[in-house]
Amino acid sequence: MPDAIERSLLESLPDAVISIDRASTIVFANSAALTLFGFARSEFIGRPLAETIIPPELRAQHMRGMQRFQETGSGPVIGRRIDITAIDRSGRRFPIELSVCLDADRPRELFHATIRETTDRVAREAVSTAERERLRQILDATADAWWEHSVGGSTRYSDAAANVLGIGAAELPACDPSSIPAISAEDRARVAESWRAHLAGEAARFECTVRLARPDGSVRWVRLRGRSVEFDRGRPTRLVGTLADVSEQQSADERLRNAQRLEMLGLLAGGFAHDLNNLLAAIRGHAALAATEHGVSPPAIESLAAIQLATTRARMLTSNMLSLGKPRSEAISRFPVGAAIEEAVEIARGGMPKTIAVSMDLGSASGVAVELDPSAFQQLILNLLVNARDAMPSGGRLRIEAVPISSAERGDQVRISVEDTGVGIPPEMIDRILEPFFTTKAGGEGTGLGLAVVQRVVTSAGGSVEVTSDLGRGTRFTLLLPAHRIEGHAARDAAPHAPGTLLLVEPHEVLRPMLGEMLRSIGHRVLECQSTTDAIRLARERARGPKESRVSVLVAEHGAPSAPGSMSGQRMHAQLEIDLGMRLPVVFMCSDPSLPVVHGGRSDVRMLQKPFEITDLVEAVSSVNSAR
Repeated sequence: MPDAIERSLLESLPDAVISIDRASTIVFANSAALTLFGFARSEFIGRPLAETIIPPELRAQHMRGMQRFQETGSGPVIGRRIDITAIDRSGRRFPIELSVCLDADRPRELFHATIRETTDRVAREAVSTAERERLRQILDATADAWWEHSVGGSTRYSDAAANVLGIGAAELPACDPSSIPAISAEDRARVAESWRAHLAGEAARFECTVRLARPDGSVRWVRLRGRSVEFDRGRPTRLVGTLADVSEQQSADERLRNAQRLEMLGLLAGGFAHDLNNLLAAIRGHAALAATEHGVSPPAIESLAAIQLATTRARMLTSNMLSLGKPRSEAISRFPVGAAIEEAVEIARGGMPKTIAVSMDLGSASGVAVELDPSAFQQLILNLLVNARDAMPSGGRLRIEAVPISSAERGDQVRISVEDTGVGIPPEMIDRILEPFFTTKAGGEGTGLGLAVVQRVVTSAGGSVEVTSDLGRGTRFTLLLPAHRIEGHAARDAAPHAPGTLLLVEPHEVLRPMLGEMLRSIGHRVLECQSTTDAIRLARERARGPKESRVSVLVAEHGAPSAPGSMSGQRMHAQLEIDLGMRLPVVFMCSDPSLPVVHGGRSDVRMLQKPFEITDLVEAVSSVNSAR
């Protein structure tokens, strides 16, 4: 039996200590054991262990274990710490942690057991298990898949992870999320570093968005997230997290970035387009005036025509950028489609090499009109022609065709085809060829804007674009647009004009004198003003004079004021109508097609996009003057 010191030590322990002999009779119990099981020492010592603290259903198993030890010298619980159920004197059942060892001096005679009640621990574990199960059910109910990883051990994935990875549930990987084999080679180093940084305590959580190749060949964007939830001496031992297919979100983000790039492009383009278009208008106008002078030689006339063609092409460049960069207020009108295509082809011919044979078949569409912005339509045809030219660096054939078609479902339409015999488009790029900034050309040779403009203009007019291509043999762009029959489609005669007093308001020093000269050359009296303030003052003065000296038509820059204290052309026009007490016909000139003009359905309000032809300005002035 223990001596006094040993007994004192055993009595001071918080855990229960019980000793039994080979017959399983209790020979010692410390005070903690008596308190735990509710026995007095006199009724506990000397009784079989099986009759006191072992539940009835476990007693036979206990006795078999004792018998086995006597026969073999070993037992299933010797030297181990196990969780088991015990009962006390009142019959209360409760969980305990049991550790059994042999007596050092009499190993076959005495057994010592330390016992600790684990009711609180088991309750906590039950709550934790229940919480984990609820969390698992919640995660299973969400769109995200989840994973659980033991550091140095196994990884468990939810069944939903199989859907994200595009595999069967039986094929789920056993590795941690950062090592999933399907992660693209380009992303592996990045995701591995994110995983390492979290385990090392350098990052609060593990998070990475990666490309993941599925067995069916598709590539999906997957967001991996997780964090450590259990630790051992400050180092993570268990991590939990999610993996979600974010391909749609990634696509939306990319579209947003493209939209932001387009918006920035519009801001940048708008900054110089105004001045550039003013200069182009001045160059074009002076070239046109010079060509009308007597005695100009034919070579000089050809050079002046080339200058005018160059300004038209320059305008197309700025228009491409502006139309994609910001919303545009379009001047919708109905016009003959064949004539508009012929005009665009003539503009483009100068830039076509002699190795490209251009042919047109527009005869059957001669009585057909389309309804959209004429300049936008010309722009899209030019874009298709330039695209075809670039696809034939060694020459080839370019054919443009317009054919009216009709169906019960879609009504009257015109089918416009632009077909080349160039290099063609790879099949994997066909679906993206109309996207903004996407180009098949070598770096620095294409902006990816031209075909995107085609798509925007056609769809905004209620039409569609189809692209077919045979790699190495050529490409065909087919446009379908709503069409209208032209009744008695005769060429429109130039509108007659009567001389009047025009108030010309143009802040550009180079452009204003040219426009004044142009208008005077056809018989108008022109009052030139640089600012809106001067224009309003001059109009008021003329209103008090003879009738023939009063302003009959306003020709003004439409855009924002160019000087402090000035106002926009549209606001100036409204102010003049109030001051003069009359409807004042107006022709607005604009360098930016995105700026809206509010005319309220008035026929005496027109908008001209710079740079414009002399005939365009003459016709516009005559049109608004006659509509008074």
